[in-house]
Amino acid sequence: MKHATQIHDRRAFLKTLGVLAAGAALAPAIRVLPAFAASGVIKTSEQRMLMGTFVSMTVLAPSQGLGEEATGRAFAEVERQIGIFNRFDPSTALSALNRDGRLNGAPQELLDVVAFSGDLHRRSSGRFDATIAPVVNLLERSHGKPDAQDMKEALALVDGSRLRSSGSNLRFDVAGMSATLDGVAKGYIADSAAEALTKAGVVNFLIDAGGDIRVGGASDGLVRPWRVAIEDPDKQGNYPAVIDMKAGAVATSGGYEVFFDPSKKSHHLVDPASGASPQYVRSVSVKAPTVKEADGLATALSLMHPREALRLTESMLGHDCLLITSTGARISSSTWG
Repeated sequence: MKHATQIHDRRAFLKTLGVLAAGAALAPAIRVLPAFAASGVIKTSEQRMLMGTFVSMTVLAPSQGLGEEATGRAFAEVERQIGIFNRFDPSTALSALNRDGRLNGAPQELLDVVAFSGDLHRRSSGRFDATIAPVVNLLERSHGKPDAQDMKEALALVDGSRLRSSGSNLRFDVAGMSATLDGVAKGYIADSAAEALTKAGVVNFLIDAGGDIRVGGASDGLVRPWRVAIEDPDKQGNYPAVIDMKAGAVATSGGYEVFFDPSKKSHHLVDPASGASPQYVRSVSVKAPTVKEADGLATALSLMHPREALRLTESMLGHDCLLITSTGARISSSTWG
């Protein structure tokens, strides 16, 4: 069977939700280049609209039955976890935390993501901050032109170190704080889908969660790697990089697709110290063992000076980055390739 892999634009995520989720690695499109199954290997592909974007899975297995069963299990896991992390659904655990300021007996998945977010907050010197939600909400309401006093009050509610966990309980230290885990939750869910495929006996797969890519094995079921192209920020088809992958994840964060104001100076990447959006780095792509790590780090690096971004990436084993600046310069970590 031959299937051309479809290309999805992550702008649909924000347009569907109607809210710009700062702190999330809401990337420009990453293109998965077409691949075909070898003889004796059956390719099964399925796509669903979930999390406000297209989530597609392609698996290669000895039989169509195995491929369909594995894909079904993986999608079931995605839908289950959406019921934990969707902050726009008042019935989820994350919404309960934001509404009440505390949550006892939180699901393990939420505890895991909060713990990862706290660790990245520390490693990135506060650039990645899950508690950026009050500022995001203000920017959305004010179309990127908030009153100075309102911004000061919103920024006072941003401090990732004040989202506390104790056992299975979570709480904010200050009334009015709230969290958005959009920068890592979708990646975490994609990683969980990959685990579900593996447990079902699938070795060769690609998951595309609206541009968050996780792969395993070969694109033909035998030896050929999956080929992933990083989108050109100028949309001219001049891909900054084409990556061959047999394992791991890649995600891209860029501030030129989704913005709050007509001038495009205020976009979904927001500095938690100032509420401003960076202008120098246009696009950051990260390769990492998991989508959760790739997504979160891409967001953090987007808010750093390139030298600082490279230092952080080089300190993290198994991580690589590619930065595209406003002048078109390409800056990469030493092992990017």
